[in-house]
Amino acid sequence: MTIPKYIDMNTTVNGGDFEDPEEGTVHIQGIFDKLEAYHEKYGEYPETVVIDSVSKLMQDAIDTSNLNFTNFEVHSNLAKEIAILTAFIQEDLVANGVNVVLINHVMDNEKNGLVPVGQGKFRDKGGFYSEVDESVLISDGLKITHRGSRNQARTLMDDVPDVSYVENTINPLKSKKLKEDEEYFDLQKYIDKINAFGNEVADEYEI
Repeated sequence: MTIPKYIDMNTTVNGGDFEDPEEGTVHIQGIFDKLEAYHEKYGEYPETVVIDSVSKLMQDAIDTSNLNFTNFEVHSNLAKEIAILTAFIQEDLVANGVNVVLINHVMDNEKNGLVPVGQGKFRDKGGFYSEVDESVLISDGLKITHRGSRNQARTLMDDVPDVSYVENTINPLKSKKLKEDEEYFDLQKYIDKINAFGNEVADEYEI
């Protein structure tokens, strides 16, 4: 797999150089830098990339846009940053076989349920929830919600339960008691299940 260094990679969300009016060129260590460091150390790119968190990246992009632009240019630059990040995730990571886990913080809204942190049109259409096929909500008590638009959760897999739980490995006695046919949520197993499901769909609809 090759992840190309295309020209738009020098942006706030992905890391790279940008011009600061007072201090000159400033380098922000970002996603691309870490991928290159991993490749340099291990000779390959990772099978799974976890971005913790895309909501923090969005807030950084908002802050940088407000510092370096005015009026409509603020929103225009922010839209550009979001487009570059989503294209990078979809076209350079996912399309090259990399599993991508996005951690996105949400806020409670009485009218709309849980809504993503951020601002503008991207937030209004659901943020990264609108960009992914599988989304889970992690809440207090190590509870995992797999379905419900008001919870920013959904799955394409019919055999996934509506709710599952993470085992408390620090204090196992405080773990949620499960029924005989239930098991604790395991992220790697869930990723493997998603990949297997994707392969089944691809085989079913192959022309």
